Formats: sequence, C-alpha cells, structure tokens
Amino acid sequence: MRYLLMFKSTAFSEAGINYDQDYMTHRTAYAKSLAQAGVLLADETLLPSSSGLRITFSLEGGKADVTVGPFSADSGLMEGFLMIEAPSVDEALEWARRAPVPKGRGKVDIELRQLADPAETYHDPNIMALETNLREQI
Repeated sequence: MRYLLMFKSTAFSEAGINYDQDYMTHRTAYAKSLAQAGVLLADETLLPSSSGLRITFSLEGGKADVTVGPFSADSGLMEGFLMIEAPSVDEALEWARRAPVPKGRGKVDIELRQLADPAETYHDPNIMALETNLREQI
C-alpha cells in the first residue's frame, strides 16, 4: 500500500528560510534509510506558497477564479511530502515517527494518508453504488 507523509508548512517555510545543516544531514540520512529499506517512492519539497496559484471553482460552474499566493500557513499548506510503500498503516506510521524534526522552528505536523488504489476503488460495491447514485442525480 502506498502512503503519503505530508509535511505541513510553517511560517519559516513560507518565508523561504532554509533549514540548518544539522537538520539537513538528518533529513538526508532519513531519506537514505527509506530508500535502502525499499519503501521510498518519492521525496519532494515545495516552494513557498508565494510562488503558487489557487484555482477555485464555484458550485455553479463557469470560469474558475485564480488567486496568486502567498497563502496563510495556518490553512494547512504543504511544505513537502514523501511517498512510501508499506504493508500496513502501522509500518507507515513507524516510518513517519522516525522523521527528523528541525529544532527551533515551532510545532511540526506530518499528516499520514493512504493513497487510493484505483484497482480496488473501481470494484468497491459501496463506491459503485455512490457513483450510480451520483449519475442518477445528474
């Protein structure tokens, strides 16, 4: 099963303040340990939201609204993510707990989420019933 470890933005990351060398050394070692264990699928860092765009679609449809960043770090922005392959949520959680945490930058939030497996999703009777219901409403 694939899992996403989403590292939440902070005021520091949104300001573009780089991490210190000690943290970067630990972060690199952590990524290498994931790779050596054969569980690492992706490891990406995002630029601050000041370089981003937010596209909003209204309920009525029509033209999408585009808002230029920056956006508030309090709104759950991501600073980066790791995608790993693990046999269970417990093992994915253990990998998440091993992630290094930078010192002196406040609270660190990592959100762990399982990625949907399209092969399983398409054959799930509950999802198929929901899709049928939605089609009938349209």
